[in-house]
Parts: sequence; C-alpha cells; structure tokens
Amino acid sequence: MTGEFGGGAAVDQGKVDGVLTPSQQRFVAEYLVDLNGRQAAIRTGYSVHSAERQVTRLMALPQVRAAIAAGQAARAARTEASQDRVISELSCLAFYDAGVIGAHPMEGPADIAGLPEDVRRAIVGWSWDKAGNFTVKLSPKTTSLDLLARHLGMLKDVRQHLGKDGRPVDPPATYTVLVR
Repeated sequence: MTGEFGGGAAVDQGKVDGVLTPSQQRFVAEYLVDLNGRQAAIRTGYSVHSAERQVTRLMALPQVRAAIAAGQAARAARTEASQDRVISELSCLAFYDAGVIGAHPMEGPADIAGLPEDVRRAIVGWSWDKAGNFTVKLSPKTTSLDLLARHLGMLKDVRQHLGKDGRPVDPPATYTVLVR
C-alpha cells in the first residue's frame, strides 16, 4: 500500500506484523512532542493537504497506537507524572491556607522552608518590596479550582447556538454552567 509523503512520493504505508516503518516511527516521535496529530504528520513529511487523512490512517494502525501508548508510558515513568499527581498538585494550589503563611515570621527565602509542604507548593515566587519587606507570591486559587471542578464534572462548557432573537449565532458563544 502506498500514499502521499512530502511532495507526493509513494511510501510504504505500514506492515501488519506490528513493526513500524521508518515514517511511522518518525510520526510516533513527532506525535509525542505535542500530541497534535496533524502537526506531527506535517513534521514527519506528509503534505499539509494530506495531513488529516494520514493522521486518521496512521492512528488506525494498532502498531502505531501501541508505540504511542508505550512512548506516553515511558514519559510518565521518566517524569513521574500521573493523573493523581497532577490532581494532588492542583489541590495544593487550590486549597492552601494563606493564614499559615501569616502565622510564620518571613524575613527571607530561607523561611519558606519552615512552612508546611502544601503551602510551600502554592508559592510561585518571592521578592522584597520597596520598603525591604520579604513578600511571597501565591498561585491564584481560582484557576486551580476551575481546573479541579472541570475534572470532577462540576463545570461544563455549553455552546449556545441561538441568539436573543432566536436566530442561530455564528460562531456560537460558549459559556460555563455549574453542574449540581
């Protein structure tokens, strides 16, 4: 089987035995960069015009999907990133108690170490103000709470397709609702 690659040259489109062709290996490596199939196909050398078709075709191949899954698993192991760890970090950023910082005398960066870990993780920066006072910058809670609420299904984006006059809106507006 052959298809477009680069300027339209014919290439081997894959084997059924689970072994990746060089172009499939390159696609997998490029896909793992940003998880954008279209851009991965273009960076692999497929034409801009055929990129979407190539992504659909490549992602339908079991050996390509398996290689992507293996690459993602290897990255997760390497970085020790997991869904639980991300949720845990978001929880620290969303639920820290700023009063804990106020209860500790803070005269410099070394004093940050005396704070509880969940509060330390919410600190995104520090500096001294014009009067020479040590200040810490905390992560905004709203962003973290929003991400957690969306993950837990508490917030959903809804597309409104009709305007106030009852006619279709182009493009449709998006708004967020609280799900109870």
